[in-house]
Amino acid sequence: MDYLARILCDTDEMQVFDYSLNSTIPHMTNCTQSSILVLIPLIFLIVFSPLVLYDLKKSRHPPLELYSPTVARIIFCFLLVVNRLTATTINLITWLRTPPAYQPYSITSCCWQTTTYCICLLLLIAYRNRGLITSGVLFNFWLLAAICAFPELRRRAVHAEDFTGIQDEHQLSVKYVLYIIYYAFILFEVFLSCFADKPKYWVKDEKLCPEDNCSFLNKITFSWFHSLAARGFRRPLVVSDLWRLRLHEESKNLVKKFKRHWVPAVNGYYEKKRAAERSNSPKKLGPKAEPSLLWALAKTYRWTILAGAAMKFVFDLLNFVSPQLLSALISYIEDLKRPLWMGIAISFAMFMVALIQSMILHQYFHKMFTLGMNVRSVLTNAVYVKALMLSNTARKNRTVGEIVNLMSVDIQRFQDIASFIMLFWSAPFQILLATYFLWRLLGVAVVAGLSLLFATIPLTSYISLRMRKCQGRQMKLRDERLKLMSEILNGIRIIKFYAWEKSMQNLVLEIREKEIAVLREIALYNAAISLTWSCTPFLVAIVTFGLYVKIDPQHNQLTPQVTFVGLSLFNLIRFPMTIFPLIFTQGTQCSVSNARLKSFLSDDEMRLSIADRSSSNDYALSIQNGNFSWDNNKITLADINLTVKKGELVAVVGKVGSGKSSLLSAILGEMDKLGGSIDVIGSISYAPQQPWIQNLSLIDNILFGKPFDSERYETVLDACALKPDLATLPAGDQTEIGEKGINLSGGQKHRVSLARAVYANSNIVLLDDPLSAVDAHVGRHTFNRVISSQTGLLAKKTRILVTHGLHYLKYCDRIVVIDDGKITEVGTFQELVQAQGHFAEFLEEFLMDKVRQRRQSLDERDSVEMEELLKDLQVLNPEQRKRLESLSITRQLTDSTSTSASSAEKISSKGNISVEQQDATIEHDIAMKRFSNNSIKSESYGKVDGVALSARTASKIAVPSNDERSKLIEKEGVEVGKVKFAVYLLYLHAIGYGTTAVFIIIYIFSSVLGVSSNLWLANWSDDVKKTNITEVGEDDTNWRLAIYAALGLGQAAMVCTGSITMAYGMVFASRKMHEGILRNILHLPMTFFDITPLGRIVNRFGKDLQDLDQRLPSTLVTLIGCVVTVFIIMSVPILMTPQIIFPFAIILFLNFFLMRFYISTSRQLKRLESAARSPVYSHFQESIQGCASIRAYRCMDRFIRESHDRLDKNIVIQYHSLVANRWLAVRLELVGNLIVFCSALFSVLYRESGSVTAGLVGLSVAYALSITQTLNWAVRTASELETNVVAVERLREYTDLPTEGLANENLAHMPPRDWPSKGEIVFEKLKIRYRDNLEFVLKGISAIIHPAEKVGIVGRTGAGKSSLTLALFRIIEADSGRILIDGEDISKISLDNLRSKLTIVPQDPVVFSGTLRMNLDPFGHFGDAVLWNALRMAHLDLLVHSFPNKLEHKLSEGGENISVGQRQLLCLARAVLRMSQILILDEAAASVDMETDALIQKTIRERFSRCTVLTIAHRLHTVMNSDRVLVLENGCIREFDTPKKLLDDPNSLFHAMVKDSGLLPTNEH
Repeated sequence: MDYLARILCDTDEMQVFDYSLNSTIPHMTNCTQSSILVLIPLIFLIVFSPLVLYDLKKSRHPPLELYSPTVARIIFCFLLVVNRLTATTINLITWLRTPPAYQPYSITSCCWQTTTYCICLLLLIAYRNRGLITSGVLFNFWLLAAICAFPELRRRAVHAEDFTGIQDEHQLSVKYVLYIIYYAFILFEVFLSCFADKPKYWVKDEKLCPEDNCSFLNKITFSWFHSLAARGFRRPLVVSDLWRLRLHEESKNLVKKFKRHWVPAVNGYYEKKRAAERSNSPKKLGPKAEPSLLWALAKTYRWTILAGAAMKFVFDLLNFVSPQLLSALISYIEDLKRPLWMGIAISFAMFMVALIQSMILHQYFHKMFTLGMNVRSVLTNAVYVKALMLSNTARKNRTVGEIVNLMSVDIQRFQDIASFIMLFWSAPFQILLATYFLWRLLGVAVVAGLSLLFATIPLTSYISLRMRKCQGRQMKLRDERLKLMSEILNGIRIIKFYAWEKSMQNLVLEIREKEIAVLREIALYNAAISLTWSCTPFLVAIVTFGLYVKIDPQHNQLTPQVTFVGLSLFNLIRFPMTIFPLIFTQGTQCSVSNARLKSFLSDDEMRLSIADRSSSNDYALSIQNGNFSWDNNKITLADINLTVKKGELVAVVGKVGSGKSSLLSAILGEMDKLGGSIDVIGSISYAPQQPWIQNLSLIDNILFGKPFDSERYETVLDACALKPDLATLPAGDQTEIGEKGINLSGGQKHRVSLARAVYANSNIVLLDDPLSAVDAHVGRHTFNRVISSQTGLLAKKTRILVTHGLHYLKYCDRIVVIDDGKITEVGTFQELVQAQGHFAEFLEEFLMDKVRQRRQSLDERDSVEMEELLKDLQVLNPEQRKRLESLSITRQLTDSTSTSASSAEKISSKGNISVEQQDATIEHDIAMKRFSNNSIKSESYGKVDGVALSARTASKIAVPSNDERSKLIEKEGVEVGKVKFAVYLLYLHAIGYGTTAVFIIIYIFSSVLGVSSNLWLANWSDDVKKTNITEVGEDDTNWRLAIYAALGLGQAAMVCTGSITMAYGMVFASRKMHEGILRNILHLPMTFFDITPLGRIVNRFGKDLQDLDQRLPSTLVTLIGCVVTVFIIMSVPILMTPQIIFPFAIILFLNFFLMRFYISTSRQLKRLESAARSPVYSHFQESIQGCASIRAYRCMDRFIRESHDRLDKNIVIQYHSLVANRWLAVRLELVGNLIVFCSALFSVLYRESGSVTAGLVGLSVAYALSITQTLNWAVRTASELETNVVAVERLREYTDLPTEGLANENLAHMPPRDWPSKGEIVFEKLKIRYRDNLEFVLKGISAIIHPAEKVGIVGRTGAGKSSLTLALFRIIEADSGRILIDGEDISKISLDNLRSKLTIVPQDPVVFSGTLRMNLDPFGHFGDAVLWNALRMAHLDLLVHSFPNKLEHKLSEGGENISVGQRQLLCLARAVLRMSQILILDEAAASVDMETDALIQKTIRERFSRCTVLTIAHRLHTVMNSDRVLVLENGCIREFDTPKKLLDDPNSLFHAMVKDSGLLPTNEH
């Protein structure tokens, strides 16, 4: 600038300029004002014009309206051009009249101004035409123009005539007026630039994010967020208060951009991989060959990264201006001759530099944090889509928990590193700059300080490395703990049945203790890092300043300028050196996550195209020479040749584990095709063996994204026998279904799944044993109305039915028999029976086993099922019948049937009953007679007062609905308002009040020692200025260094001690609170799990506990440290200049107000964000569990859209939180900058008072600079504490929930040790319901079950069968009445005691991941011999012997690597091991074939002959052997007698059910 001035201005002008700098009132020369200051705005405009042109080029908006502010700006700019042209003309005339006396810079100045405003005018017109509503470049230009024009305005106002000697007062006044008008126009431009235009088609929308439509000034100060912050201050925010995400921030749009770079890279990798596989050299492709995820992200967001880099570069440069200004201020304080305005100017300059830094820094942070948020969006979507498309081989190697961890942990690391990625180059750049300035200040002495500083890097890096390893171990332990918790929560029902809560709690706590040990280790490493960085500053100061003085005692004086500028520069270098190892560590962690994500995203995908879906040909399905595998190694299905014609009904039968379900999976394309071809003609719908039910309303589960068709919907409901169930659901078909269909019975889940498949109206319907879990009459009804080729809704569709119901086979067009993964036979029922093949052998084995069972207990009650066997025997060939007759079947059957004439008359051949007759009987006899009390007749469904309604509306009218009744899953509670003080006390109590008090005291002493060391340094530097350098001896220097070192070491020791004390206290608190929530969760009533998504509970043990372990401790320690530090170090400027206490008080009040204003908003946003995170994970887990159905129905796009929507709902809250942080930071730093300004200004104003020395000024301003950051951190951490302590609040929410059982289990009645010894069960007027707002499911039942009695419990779906079981185990507590077992009232016995004495084989088998031994005997109570005996009794011994590791065989998550039937047998083996006096079989045979069912019945007869056995069954033949049958209907006992008596009574409900099942003829009366 000085060089430019000397070129443009003559020597006399420069002498005047130099003189003015030292005058009392500063002023600039004419040349400086007219030349240099005029050129600055023009140069600025030229430099930044590329940004303007870029904005204009990319804009595609329509032109702005004529009445917009931009048009006003254009008018004023045009007037400025006219004004400057006029001034140019006047100056030119003046120059022509007096050329020697007039300087030409007045003319050139006006020409430059005219040129500048012409350029600006063109830009404004272009902005208007391009529809741009604001411009940061033009705003800064006008502001700069106003600043540069002000000195000239002041000169013209102060001086009556200018320095050129012009005496014409009239001409002077005209030029003066012109300049005033000119400056007024500039001010108008500045004012107008503070506002944004409205887009041409702008529509007022309160949900539209104002960021895109606000002015540049609003953007850089984040003032556009103020309205929401104010709303959050007035009342707690809710989600509806938030703005929508901007279009380019929405997941779907972000993903499109990312895919343009990622998809080609992945496709290229797959091509290379396939080429390598074809060349038989797959090993050539290593991890380096995988597509680069980082490079794809870098290309996607390259412009954002470049913009962030530019901002960070400017900020880093400005960072080193403050030490130079501090140096100037100290020099000013030392030189009392300098004018006052110079000190004020330095103070103002410090304020402005800090202000500009703040604006740039937080725009940079906003851009980078938004980048991190966008990265999270695209990676979450990528992981979600990949999880849906994973091949079986890839899925086998990855658990659901591992994939969820990729989303929750690894992607979070990417988000974190994206926010700080610039520090990888910025930190070294800052270190180089600081080194340069330190070298200029201290010379060679700086080498010692920097060497010591750099020496700490390996030490901290080593500590960070150790800590990273600890964090890795902690992550693994956390994953293990969360995986176990997830499995516990998934199997919570069986855990409660078996009274395993305490044992499971111990398993979790065992892992948690290991995790706590690692957390303690991490705490020690953190303390070591704190000690290192506490010691480093004063050690560096001692070494540097000591060496500086020692090198040249005569010239190197430790002056205030050297001391405090040096300390400021060392402080600047500390941050990058501190952060760089952390960023390096974070980068290393991110590289691990990058490898994990890259590996996952590069995994093989399901090749859905292996099953060609076309619309030609006469067949619907054709498999030729097909070989299929689940893991790409071992062939599961071999040599499959199958052709299915269009409209054909094909049954698939075989033993448990033979490959029936695998065949359907192969058709769906779910298995790896190793050879052969498969063609699928048309669309597919699929009803899996284990129904997949979404956490949606019942109607949404059926529609499954299809358009609503009332007629079709009504027909499907009726055909699937779901209409009667609507009456039992609280809100009809609007009732929300819980996770995994928790509030539906097994039969209802199967029928909803079937209804979904039917409603889809697909060409091919794959049915995997859908009738196994329904009542016999409902199964018959469903078969005839849905599946049957004659009368079913699917009669014209191609159906492939996997079934264990042999009585359905004769109605199938063909039967496919599978054995050991191969199709052994294909044909009709008659053909296969007569072919003497596998099917005939299978049928013979089954019938022979049944006969053996009947030989052991044969009486009249068995006549019904024996007649069924007789009919099946009629189709066997003579040799097969001969083998059966050798067992004296005929004689026994004759005897059994002759004992009851009435029964014999009733039994006739089932084969004579036509499908039409059965259907008619079901339509009239069942629907009208059996369900008359519960169902709502279809005729009245669609009409109200003669007006036709849709099924959706009708269902609502049929069963009145409201929000409370329709919702099962309760919306996650979100606290409002301030976090209660009790929550803080709870956490402090968990830490220990004594521990907290000791920490605070230690930290106070630490801060006092820190201030004392700096005061000592200030005093030392001031003494140097007062004392002659020759009088300062070496002993004096050594003594001062020793005192300084002692104070510093004392501070470091205090910090280290305090850190360890608090860290251990917090680890103890974390352990205590985890143990509390775990114990409470495991003992909560089952209704809690019915209405609470498991993802929400896991979130408590995952995210919230992680906050408790890591975030909350560091936040609390930082806050305590900041508060103590603020009050200690503020004493220095106050003691120096007491008058500063008044502005400080105002500033502190502003800080406090901002904190309260901000916390109200940020706290609620944190709560909303926590609540919005769970649905993302819940949907993800739900989608993974149902990915086969999602792919089968070809609705991946819909689920991806749903994932986008849920993620956007979470991201939008996170976005508001990020903006709230920036909004606060800008205002806090403005307040902090005022502190710096006040400290510098008061030092200037009171420098002559005698109390202000250069050393104290240096210390005061240095503290002011640091107190700004400290105050910021204090407010931030206070708000962060309140947001993080929400984790304690959320954990306490579940810890305080009332548990099941007695209020005090220790006071429970203790029955005798051998209780129950007999097994007598008495029900006395028992009433129960699931929730208070629901109807009773058991309505005052009374019954007595005698010791060792075998009782079958039957009834249609929803009659109350399973509810009776839940009441026995007190899963549901009785509202009234009681249950007695061996005379003991079970309500007075502890739950653990009660449940441990009962055994159940549940309807849905639960298997945990782990070894087979662990699943049988989780707690190691039994030896190998006992376990093998149990396996033998459960008929699993042969299967287990086939496993290479026998009892140590690993079962996958949910037992997916064994069949459902085998899982059920595993549950039976558990029951054998427990050997309780009372056994409950809750539809235990629902998911197994008839043969396995027979094995189960055999085991029960042999092993539990002396036990009381309650059998809940849909298959009525399983209860025919019972001593008595209890028939439930609508929650009441309709009948309770022997099977014989009930069958003899034609009016009995049981008789009708047997008849409906086809075991009795329907034409008997």
